[in-house]
Amino acid sequence: MAADTSYITLIASLPYLPPFEKAERVPITRLKLEQRLNMLVHEHAVQLAKAEALVTWRMSLAKPKNDAEMVARYRVLLQAVNHPVLREFIAFRIDQQTVLAALRMRKAGQDVTTFEPIAHASRWAGFIISHWEDADFKLSFMYPWLPEARTLLEANDARGLDRLLMTTVWQQLSRISDSNSFGFEAVFAFVFKWDILQAWFARNPSQATNRFQEMIKEVRNEH
Repeated sequence: MAADTSYITLIASLPYLPPFEKAERVPITRLKLEQRLNMLVHEHAVQLAKAEALVTWRMSLAKPKNDAEMVARYRVLLQAVNHPVLREFIAFRIDQQTVLAALRMRKAGQDVTTFEPIAHASRWAGFIISHWEDADFKLSFMYPWLPEARTLLEANDARGLDRLLMTTVWQQLSRISDSNSFGFEAVFAFVFKWDILQAWFARNPSQATNRFQEMIKEVRNEH
């Protein structure tokens, strides 16, 4: 797919995204971001939309009714994504979500049979089942953030857990973007970083209110 060189203009039009904890505002609205993304070739646009439906931090999509529906949705949507780096990022996020789901289930006193319905979602799900009684499912070698995530979860520190997980994903996206600074990788890395930044602000009531007022002003200025 030889579209990368045409993305130089797109990437140059995107503002700098500061680390989410240091940001004072979201530097671009979703409307303006969508306008920039119109420069994507159709196949990339479709794949990005499918990826966002799978692993976005925002809860705009209808939640699956049960675990089986979640796994079925994952399988269907993933079939539409053939870009290798984007697929790998999706797998990274699904793995992270699966590990967190297992930690939450176990914290709630549920046994491994509760987790088994989502065993086909993640490449590590079977490993988790086999090591259910281990504090970190013997996966801390793969996910160094896991012990801290477990500690924050046990302490009911939702904001601290969000911060940890978002930082982990942000760092992964930075590596992806650096791998091809003027290609599709940099574009979808920006989109998912924007999603993290937006979600972080939404979790802070005062910041969310200020951002809402800014968005209203920006939309009015566009007409």
